[in-house]
Amino acid sequence: MMNVPFVRLSPLLTEEVPLDCVDEQKLQKMIQETKSYIKEHMDSITKVVEHLKR
Repeated sequence: MMNVPFVRLSPLLTEEVPLDCVDEQKLQKMIQETKSYIKEHMDSITKVVEHLKR
């Protein structure tokens, strides 16, 4: 085994948002959900950052 941690950093959004979406309301909701995800998973994000700095 390579001793490489597996971490998935992809927020689950409440609705599917197409890549070409221009609906300001949907985009703002997506941004808020992503910010919440980051706050909730900061420990995992920090671990990934530390691993990548090695």
